[in-house]
Amino acid sequence: MPIISIVGRRQRRMKVFLALLYLVLALGALTMVYPFLMMVALSFTSSLDQHEFRVLPRYWYDDRVLFRKYLEARYDEDINYCNRFLQRDDAQFEDIPAPLHPNRRAVADWQEFSRSLPLDYVNLACAGTVSRLTPEAMWRYRAWLERRFGSLERLNAAYHEAHTSWNERSAWNESALSYPVDQWQYRQTRELPTRKYRDFLAFKRALPRRMLVVVNMDGMWSDWLQSQYGRKVGALAKRHGAPYRSIGDLHLPERLPRQANLAQDWLTFLRRECPFHFIRVDAAASPAYHAYLQRRYGSLAALNQSYGSQYERWEQVPLSPGPPPGETARLDWSDFVASAAPPAFLRVVTPEIRYRQWLTHRYRTVSRLNAAYGTSYRAFAQVSPPRLDDEWLTMLAARREVRLEFVRRNYREVLQFVVTHGRALWNTAVLVVGLLAVTLVVNPLAAYALSRYRLPGTYKILLFLLATMAFPAEVTMIPGFLLLKSAHLLNTFWALILPAMASGYSIFLLKGFFDSLPQELYESALMDGAREHTLFLRITIPLSKPVLAVIALGTFTVAYGSFMWAFLVCQDPKMWTLMVWLYQMQTWAPQPMIMAALTLAAIPTLLVFVFCQNIIMRGIILPVEK
Repeated sequence: MPIISIVGRRQRRMKVFLALLYLVLALGALTMVYPFLMMVALSFTSSLDQHEFRVLPRYWYDDRVLFRKYLEARYDEDINYCNRFLQRDDAQFEDIPAPLHPNRRAVADWQEFSRSLPLDYVNLACAGTVSRLTPEAMWRYRAWLERRFGSLERLNAAYHEAHTSWNERSAWNESALSYPVDQWQYRQTRELPTRKYRDFLAFKRALPRRMLVVVNMDGMWSDWLQSQYGRKVGALAKRHGAPYRSIGDLHLPERLPRQANLAQDWLTFLRRECPFHFIRVDAAASPAYHAYLQRRYGSLAALNQSYGSQYERWEQVPLSPGPPPGETARLDWSDFVASAAPPAFLRVVTPEIRYRQWLTHRYRTVSRLNAAYGTSYRAFAQVSPPRLDDEWLTMLAARREVRLEFVRRNYREVLQFVVTHGRALWNTAVLVVGLLAVTLVVNPLAAYALSRYRLPGTYKILLFLLATMAFPAEVTMIPGFLLLKSAHLLNTFWALILPAMASGYSIFLLKGFFDSLPQELYESALMDGAREHTLFLRITIPLSKPVLAVIALGTFTVAYGSFMWAFLVCQDPKMWTLMVWLYQMQTWAPQPMIMAALTLAAIPTLLVFVFCQNIIMRGIILPVEK
């Protein structure tokens, strides 16, 4: 009985020990899995949330975080650009609040109104003017052109351009396929009389509403005022004699205001900053315009020669309300507005002014507007478009599409970069397959010869092979480079494969494994009349699959992950392998994109390991069983 009790206690202790051992192993596995999961999670982030270090990015389940990422992408990752369009004063995208209780009636009216605006009042969203990623709008535009033309040859012939790829990055190719400038808050932006621009307008009309953003001239006005007089709204309120409480109350007047300081700022803004296509000149300014033209040209003949016209009197030259289509006439009109137009005859027609006029026509009185919106405006001039509420509701309506775009955009960018630059995939495949082939031929043959034939110098040969492991690869790089250079093998696959085809460690490992194989098998085969190549192919190789799998996995890892040697002996970008291109990408790519590249680069190694796992495990268990 005491013996049975002692055995039982020992068994329980052993179970506890094994449980603790498995727990330690599980914790050790977590220390390997957790960093990989963090790398994968970071590959789905952007500059807004890349510092959170969460296994599950919050925007996957939190609409408020998704909203901020949506604004970040929509306004080209530029908080100042976003502030101008939303007329806010946030320091970063993380500070923008999600309007959880939006004014849905006001948003519905704003959306209905904005759909009626001409395209020169609307910018392309997600255009990526500062982003290092190819923006969503660019992906859509290139896909639209590919469907429209079918081939680059037809597109190049239609646009008189010379593109070599649908997805070439502009950082690498100045003639990269891109859309025309579509930033209508800029002073000189105008429509272009080209087929490419007409096609671009057709593309722009077909976009969903979330891909467009209405220009905010009130935001441009407030941003200009703050750049002139500081960011304190109280100081501006005192200067203009107006009850400003926030920058959202800074509205650009339609005509010259009566208050002196406000009129001075308004006129300066129109003459220096306001985009010309938002400015209108009354017909009453025609005499001043004709006088300006007389001063500019001196004679009617000079004007006719410049315009290609046949005017007989100055009064026949028309004054266009907005910028005229001709290049010379537009330049004269713009200079007249900027320098000589009488202020009383100038006015602006901004989206906000048109919106207030639209509301006036719809609701007639401010009281009816307040009843519909639940607001307390005293005049239509105080109404601001509900831009932030509109952004929130638009995002919620397309949240699945928006979330999917953030999930895939880093990986799409990496794949596009790798596929369109050089021959990274082909070079890497040739290197891996070629090196595996020669390694699994040369090393087993050398090891088999040392194992089967007891040479007098076998010990010295093995010692020499082990000595090669004492020197790091960096020591042999320069001699290897000079040797390949003298053989004229640089920038070839031979330069990548030949130096690594024989490995001292692999030969030593295989020789030891071959020595452990039963000699009776070889003796029986020899008695049956088998030749040496039959012994090698029919007995040695089949029994050596586990150790060959280990060597193959090591060779694959070295070949696939080769960077320094591959870059040293193949400096021609056409011969760069995948790792060289990914390293080059790190010089300009943001951190989340680098994480996406590393995740994609890890997949082949993981698949090869999983494929070889059973064979490798047999290689571990077989010696133990023997």
